[in-house]
Amino acid sequence: MTGSTPTVAIIGAGFGGLAAAIELGRNGIHSYRVFERGDSAGGVWRANTYPGAACDVPSPAYCFSYELETEWSARYGSQPEIHRYLQRCADKYGVTPKISFDTEVTAAAFVDGRWRLTFADGDRQEFDALICATGQLSRPKIPQLPGLDTFAGKQFHSAEWDHSVQLGGKRVAVVGSGASAVQLVPAIVGEVAELHVVQRSPYWVGNKYNHRGDGLLHRLVHRMPGLARLQHNAEWLWYELRVPMIFNRADPLRHIYHALLRAKIRREIRDPLLRERVTPHYKVGCNRVLLSNDWYPALDRSHVDVYAEGVRQVGPRGLVLADGTEIDVDVIVWCTGFTPNEYLAPIEITGRDGRALHTEWKDGPQAYLGICAAGYPNLFMMYGPNTGSLTNTITFLLEKQARYIRMALQHLGRTGGWLDVRPEVQQQFNEKLQKRAHATVFTSGCPGWYHTDTGKVFAVWPGSHVAYAKATRELVLADYEQAAG
Repeated sequence: MTGSTPTVAIIGAGFGGLAAAIELGRNGIHSYRVFERGDSAGGVWRANTYPGAACDVPSPAYCFSYELETEWSARYGSQPEIHRYLQRCADKYGVTPKISFDTEVTAAAFVDGRWRLTFADGDRQEFDALICATGQLSRPKIPQLPGLDTFAGKQFHSAEWDHSVQLGGKRVAVVGSGASAVQLVPAIVGEVAELHVVQRSPYWVGNKYNHRGDGLLHRLVHRMPGLARLQHNAEWLWYELRVPMIFNRADPLRHIYHALLRAKIRREIRDPLLRERVTPHYKVGCNRVLLSNDWYPALDRSHVDVYAEGVRQVGPRGLVLADGTEIDVDVIVWCTGFTPNEYLAPIEITGRDGRALHTEWKDGPQAYLGICAAGYPNLFMMYGPNTGSLTNTITFLLEKQARYIRMALQHLGRTGGWLDVRPEVQQQFNEKLQKRAHATVFTSGCPGWYHTDTGKVFAVWPGSHVAYAKATRELVLADYEQAAG
């Protein structure tokens, strides 16, 4: 490979995979292939087609900085719009012809200095480098409860919505109260006969200022060159200013925020018992603050019941809760999230000397900059451990990761061989990261999936996006063990 362009495999064609592919193409690296298990580009925005699915980050900022979109129907774009945007980006930047759709990678092994990929159909291909862009929220999780297979009605996960099931006049149970539930419950509440919302723990829910996209600002964006960029930057900066709220030292300000969110609950829910049931008892900011103007009013309707007990088992007629309450329903929608701590699963990743990544990550995943893992040369991750974004748009972080990976691949094109982050560099980075994380609300005891049972924060970046951009600004070769080609 010395003096030549490395061959690159990219797994996933969502925001992360496209960010990597576009970055490579824009810098003259065209020797890549993208493998996507779905039938189109889009990642989670292809898969999640449940009613009401939309972005919870302003769309002017939730797009690539070099490909701003001005045709959003509202400040927060809908799932179909975001899916179409990603497909257009793939087409415009020449990525689509390089995507193998309906192609699932089941294993990747570092063999004789190259990555050997094994596919679901048994085929194998080898590449000089591997970029994993499988995302954190790609594997839906339905709890393995007793009696799950005995339910006589229809059941499915929100990320695998069954559009053949008509909900009109049906008794429906929605298990979960996270981001997807907050969007889909208001979307279906008007058509169902009964709605039963079973929450494990309530989320803080703020107002969603979702002005339409066809007003004065929309017209000005089209008439005034540079205004779209200004809008993008303004939205990004507004969200970046929220970073101090993740630190414990912001607790005095957080008390004000708590008061505002509790006032919203009192204003939108009449029933005092229901108010108590949907009010979190943990610090705001330790998991994502959801946005909705319709969630609480939907829960307060006469044909809606909200339960604070979790599900103990499933029966032929419905759910049995932990306190013994039985709920008879026709349809169960599982809004029970994903398996975010199982990064890169179910792909079997084998590195140097036969080491297994998922075995090494059994106590929680970790990486250097969320991009590289020691012992796995020329393997790079998009949206890897500790690069989740709570305060701003993930697209910014993805662009910085793609830039860093591109610099590494350019170096490999000059030298050949491989790069493997030094174990001590990775360890020092993660020790500093965890120390910083313990100064944040992420370790304050709140429910959620951002940390392991032992308290190790693995999902989110405990700092500003500016800080991450600075950390990934250059490729420091001294951080890596190198082998010549």
